[in-house]
Amino acid sequence: MRSRNPGLQKEEDQAFQFLKSVHSADVARFWARRAESRKGILLKLANSIIRENIDDLYSGGTIMDGSDAYLRRIMIESGDSHLQKERTYLLVQKQGNKILFPVINKSAFRFVEVDVPLLVEGQRVRSVCSAAELVFLLFNKEDYPNRDTFVQELNNGTANLALALTFHEGWEQTVLTEAADLDVETSIDYVLKKGADAHLFFEQLVVEGHHLHPGAKTKIGLTYEDTFRYSPEFHQTFPIRLAAVKKSLVWSTGATFESSFPESAEAGNKELKDRGYEESLYTILPVHPWQFEHAIPEIYQKEIENEEVILLSSKPINAEATSSFRTVAPKRKEAPVLKLAVNSQMTSTVRSISTQTAMNSTVFSQMIREIKDREPQLRSFVPLNEWGGAAFHSEERLKSRNLTMLIRESLHPHLENGEVAVAGMSLYARSPISGLTILHELVQEFQTNNHFTRTRAAKEFFCHYIQKVLPGYMTMMVKYGVALEGHLQNSLPVFKNGRLTRFFFRDWGGARVYAERLRKQGISPKFAADSVSVTNDRSSMHNKLYYTVFQNHLGEIIRQLVQYSGLPEKTFWVEVKKVVKEELDRLSLVDDLAGQVAEDRTFLFQPTVMHKSLTQMRLSNSKGDAYTEVPNPLA
Repeated sequence: MRSRNPGLQKEEDQAFQFLKSVHSADVARFWARRAESRKGILLKLANSIIRENIDDLYSGGTIMDGSDAYLRRIMIESGDSHLQKERTYLLVQKQGNKILFPVINKSAFRFVEVDVPLLVEGQRVRSVCSAAELVFLLFNKEDYPNRDTFVQELNNGTANLALALTFHEGWEQTVLTEAADLDVETSIDYVLKKGADAHLFFEQLVVEGHHLHPGAKTKIGLTYEDTFRYSPEFHQTFPIRLAAVKKSLVWSTGATFESSFPESAEAGNKELKDRGYEESLYTILPVHPWQFEHAIPEIYQKEIENEEVILLSSKPINAEATSSFRTVAPKRKEAPVLKLAVNSQMTSTVRSISTQTAMNSTVFSQMIREIKDREPQLRSFVPLNEWGGAAFHSEERLKSRNLTMLIRESLHPHLENGEVAVAGMSLYARSPISGLTILHELVQEFQTNNHFTRTRAAKEFFCHYIQKVLPGYMTMMVKYGVALEGHLQNSLPVFKNGRLTRFFFRDWGGARVYAERLRKQGISPKFAADSVSVTNDRSSMHNKLYYTVFQNHLGEIIRQLVQYSGLPEKTFWVEVKKVVKEELDRLSLVDDLAGQVAEDRTFLFQPTVMHKSLTQMRLSNSKGDAYTEVPNPLA
């Protein structure tokens, strides 16, 4: 039978050929996982389309169940077991196509969780085969000029997910064997028993990527060999490469690579000397190995010819990927992590790093320290500071963004006995040991240690969590105008006995600083010129915090806790609203903050809020953020 999406078949075949060449024992497993990967990306896309209400597909669709005459007729005529009279469906009609979205659940922010969409073809009903097919069924190229490119991204992500799931299955078996030897029954206890050897366990656990983004597994420009070599879910070790750059062409701030990794820098300088160069004229910069091989030689061809950039053969330090492809953890005890430019599109963004982000690293860290010194009540709300940054100095955008690095402190040295740090996005990942999500493991531990019922444990766990986390985000925004990008990917909650003890946050690049409020508090950081982080638009600050903290972060935790406890979703949002009100009331008593509190109170409790439209942005190739209005559970 001819494939309904030959582009997807081609991507899967390429992934298969790579797997066959290096891991032939996993070939059968790959084909078994293909259906799971197709479904995974398809459901991310379907949920996103409905949530974003693209072309009014949600608001203009028809909700129906087994009592609806049209649905009953289709059931009878098709005789198809795809349709179930007990289930609710959303009927969408577009481009002459009739598609039924089986509704599983509805959550805050119009998060409509659906099962595999069904295409009605006359008297026949069949499942939509892939994310790409759903795009073709719903959207034409005239209205959405980036449609075909988006389809390529979805196909690439689907094949990448199949590869990841294939490898993950084997890795899970290894972890299960180790867990049995260690006599542990949860991932939490496994990490505690393994200690430093497992410090990347949660960082590398998320196989399916971003929980809201249909392009979660997209890696454009990478071969499947590259993906396997450098992506976190494959648990590979690789060498960080080095480049020597003329000092006159490097802008830097704070700690340098040489001061943070002296032995590695020494190896680079020795090679320079051995090759006849004056090492005092050069700065040693770390480079991601993919970037070293595929981007640097082309982007900096002229500089390499002029010996202003020298690619070194030294490989003095090995690393592994964290949850972020471009942020790598050197395999040296308590070493800082390195965020390195990668000129490849992952999800919907090319992962190079701007000069402004590099130069603002220490400025932002110092600003956070100054705020924290003034707010001692936020002692358990802890930044992972960026100690230094460096970038290639050029007026050409491509050159200024692709020899860039940041040095960020590691969390591991901060941990105390019995504490376990959980990378935020792994809270919704499934434990290879217990089969539960990591969040469920934590709440279960909290429940057991406190002799609570399941419902009481879920509620008290959540209340304790938001009481530790929300005051930090609220104080930063309301008083200082600093909207941190507080989504799960930037969050590192630390637990002991199932209870949150401290909350670490990281990555300043996506934050928004509303300059007027910061100046009012007498803080005047010298951010780099043209920094997108600095804004005079209050709504930019509001939308950044609300989308990342309330929708992405708390919204997902609440969805998981509803599944665990059976409590109504509203139970948890009432507690969020209570903490938000308490913080606003407390801050309203601070001198000269009444006006800011009133502005933020109006925003936070308005009937609708703006949801970031990830799929709409890719279909239209929007350069800036696009948003759609969704109901606000705090209203």
